[in-house]
Formats: sequence, structure tokens, C-alpha cells
Amino acid sequence: MDILGISFGLDSSACLVRDGCLVAAALEERFTRIKHDRAWPARSIQFCLEEGGVQLADIEHVAFFWNPALQLDHAHPGRSHRYRHHGDYLHMVPSWILGGMRDALGGIQSESMTQQIRLDGRRQPLSIHYVQHHRCHAAAAFFPSPFEDAAVLTVDGFGERAATTMGRFQAPSGNGAPYESVDAIDFPQSLGSFYAAITGWLGFRPNSGEGKVMGLAPYGDDSLVDRFREILRVGQDGHQPYGLDLSWFDFYLDGPSRVSERFLQEFGPAIVPGSSDYSDHAKAVAAAAQRVTEDAILSLARNLQRRTESSNLVLAGGVAMNSVANGRLEREGPFDAVWVQPSSGDGGTAVGAALWVWHSILGHNERHQWTNDRFGPSYGPEACRAALSRGGWNFSEPDDITGDTAAALERGELVGWFQGAAELGARALGGRSILADPRAAAHKDILNSRVKFREAFRPFAPSVLEDRANELFEMPPDSTVPFMQKVHPVRAEARSSLGGVTHVDGTARLQTVSRQADALYYDLIEAFDRLAGVPAVLNTSFNVRGEPMVGTPDDAIRCWATTGLDRLVLGPCVVSKGDR
Repeated sequence: MDILGISFGLDSSACLVRDGCLVAAALEERFTRIKHDRAWPARSIQFCLEEGGVQLADIEHVAFFWNPALQLDHAHPGRSHRYRHHGDYLHMVPSWILGGMRDALGGIQSESMTQQIRLDGRRQPLSIHYVQHHRCHAAAAFFPSPFEDAAVLTVDGFGERAATTMGRFQAPSGNGAPYESVDAIDFPQSLGSFYAAITGWLGFRPNSGEGKVMGLAPYGDDSLVDRFREILRVGQDGHQPYGLDLSWFDFYLDGPSRVSERFLQEFGPAIVPGSSDYSDHAKAVAAAAQRVTEDAILSLARNLQRRTESSNLVLAGGVAMNSVANGRLEREGPFDAVWVQPSSGDGGTAVGAALWVWHSILGHNERHQWTNDRFGPSYGPEACRAALSRGGWNFSEPDDITGDTAAALERGELVGWFQGAAELGARALGGRSILADPRAAAHKDILNSRVKFREAFRPFAPSVLEDRANELFEMPPDSTVPFMQKVHPVRAEARSSLGGVTHVDGTARLQTVSRQADALYYDLIEAFDRLAGVPAVLNTSFNVRGEPMVGTPDDAIRCWATTGLDRLVLGPCVVSKGDR
């Protein structure tokens, strides 16, 4: 059975789930080249259908990442009082019916709603399932995880109503995996909206530049932490995990600013976008916002563990992209194991919606645990050769592509690495990566200025052999970080050999690489270790600031040719500057 999952909004995406297994998934931005594209994911849908060898007319179930039933119980005169188009009936009828039930039911609550449309020429009706947003996040977090049961924490800007949900998936006892809702915190009590407001005040783009705040925070001192603990109160009564003082913010109003006049009077005017020189005060604001966000996440986790008594935690929602908080949660939190969905933001909710339908609506048990996040388009050797030939580039095909690339890295070359299927999430994991020698601290400045064209304070990540990670990083003994979702301290004795990937606070957002997940990438890192004595490489996404990761061989060639990258490894092909 095929289920087409769709997310339409921030980071529009699509996926195809077949018998509980994810066949294909992609963000629309990778095709349109518009970062965080909000358009209807037509190209992503087409890719997923082609990858699955199926036509849209054959699809029986479509899963959508939002449940409008939670908002249709309040009739909107402009939409529902009288129709402007007969299509409005799809909104009008449920709106007036649900509104009439609201008082009798004590408010409308709904995990999902389904439209079933019988079409001439089809044996089966078309079922369109609208799944509650945070249920999509929860399903995307749990079903690909290695756990039979787990507590579930989802934290983002907002869903239909909720901004944070806590729950638990238990082992199947019949059909599907039962989900128990433990608690929910509704918007505007939102950690994601709080962090996005600080992102905007710092001159970065909200819902896009939050990683920049995370990178800037270690440069700030703790002078404003206590003040921010008054703005975001954490665990003040032992039961409420956090409480946001809304007098500091306007993100819940229809206005131009996400912070209030009170915030501006105390902390100063918002920083002009594009500023390159950040004051100590701005760095302290970033540090304080990051610290209290971490504290709130830990408070939520402790509250959830107390109420579920689970040993395992799965995490999703946009705030789960905060890898610093995730690392601290793994090291200091109450759970034995923590698994974070690699596409935690809304781009992953297409997958979550489809998995929720498969398990919780259709009642199936079959699961597909993820060892990698590589569900996007792939291009074979012929496509790579054709792209280089169209551009008039001379290229070679070494017998030992990993050994050849490792030698180039050891010589100090900056390498664009384009291999296999593309990553679904925001982190490059060895499919669409820029690689460098992790030892040289100078590589940070070179990459930021010559290749990525981004802020100088932003760090780079190491990809490390999974079985050697504990030699280099302070992390739980059995922990793995296959999707680069957690930040851990670099061991003091290893920092001299990891100068290019150690942040100013002595940490790194690492990726652990196993041979099972990606044999070619593992072999490359192993070959570099033999040459340099370090079982890791510097890894960052193959793109420049403001653009999505490269999607096609032509995208990769363009990025390599117009930046300071020295070498491009495109499938089996190798090309260097001057090879024309």
C-alpha cells in the first residue's frame, strides 16, 4: 500500500511510504532552489511518485500535515457565511457542523480528519487524511527510531493550537502502535516562537537563522542569563515545565516586530540584517536565549520522564534542530537514550503524516528504522559524466575514489563531495557535502569567506568513524549521532587535531558514520585516518549562504566552479580547477 505524505508551508515537502517503509522524500527547495520554499510541493510529489514507480491516479491514501478540524469549529464570516465558489463547501459544511457541536463536546479535539472522494474510473475511493501537526512530528520521531516504546517530546513554533506536546508511544498490542497524550502547551506559550523572536532581533531571518543564534551564543558571557530567566521561567512550580512572559513579545500579534516595545526599551533596537560586527551585548543576548532554551528543554524532559517512566525519548519539532540543547539533554537528562528526528522541522512532517496514517489510522505494525537520512534524488555515473561534458570540463575517474579524495584532503584541498541519494534534512551527511582536513583551524575562516560566504563566527562539523567517536568526544559510551543532531564537548587531548571543527567553547556538532549507513563515506574517512592519523573529516553542507544544498550534478558543478572549492568529486568523476 502506498501513502503520499505532503507538507505545505514552511519547508514544503513530500514523501512516499510503501507498506510502512519510506521509499522517497524530498524538500521542494532542492528542486526550485528557493530556500525554505513554501510553494505547493509539485516537484517533490513528482519525484516521489517516479521513485516509487506509481502514478498519482493510483494513490489511495494521501496524508497531510495539518488538521483543519481544530480550526473549523469557529465559523469565519469571510470564508463560511456565504460561498464565493462551490469549492468553499469543503470548508463551510464542516465549519458550521463542528461549530454546532463545540459546546456539547466541551470544545473540539481531533487527532485527524479524513475526506473520502469516490471518483469514476477508480475502484477505490481517494482518502485524504489531515493529521494533527504535532502528531505528525511525533510519528516522524518515533516510527523511524530504534525503540519499541518511547516518550515523545515535540517542540516548535506552533501547530493548529499546540506549541509543545508530550506523549508516549507503546509497543503494539494488536494493530498499530498506541499513542498516549500526556500534556500539551498551547501557543503563544511557544519556545520556538521565543527563539525565532530573538533570531529576528539579532538581525537574522526568523524560522531560518536560528542556527546562527546557536553559533553566536558561545561568544557571549552569562551577564543576561538571570534576566532572561525572568522572561522565560523554567520549572517554577515543579510541574509546569516553562512559562513565557508575553509582555516582552509581539509574535502572537499581527505586527511588524516579534518583540515588544518593552523588549526594545531594555535590550535596544533590533540589529540591522546583514550586520557583520556583533557587540558584546548582542552576544550576551544570544547566550542568554540559548541557555534558557536548553533549561526549558531539560525541564520538559524531566517532567515527561516522571509522568511516563520511560527510558527512551524521541524528539522532533523545529526546536529539536537545536543540537546544543540536544547534546546537553543526552548528557544531563533523565533518559537512557535519546533519538532525534534528522528532519525535525516542518519538512519532516510529510513523513510523519504518512507514518501516522499507516500505523495509527490504518492499524499496521510494519516499521522501517532509519540508519541514514538519504531519501532524496540520486544520480548515476552517466548523469555525472554528462553534466561535466556539457560544461566542457575534463575529468578523471580514479580506481580508488576514497583514497584519492583522502589524499587531496590531507594536502589541504577543499572538496565538494556529491554521492548517492540526497539527504532529506538540513544536515549534509555525506551525500551533498563540502569536505576539508579537520586539523587546521584556518579552514574555518577559509571556508566561511571563500566558499560559504557566511558569518565568520559560524562553526563547522566533524564526521567521525562511529567506532572511534569516543576517542575524540565526551559523549555517553553507547551513544551514536548518525544525523548530526547533537553537540558534544571535544576531548581536551583531541582539540589540537580538530582545530577546524572545534567551536570557541570546545564543542562540536558531530556526525558518527557507520559502514552500514554509508560504506563509501566510511571508507573515505578511514582512508584519511590512515594518512593523517585522525578518524574524522570536516563536513559542511554543499551550498553557499542563502541557497539550499545542491540537488543535481549541474548544481554541484555551478557551486564548485563559482566558489573557492579546489576539487569536485561527482560520483566516480573528479575534476579540479583548470581542468577545462
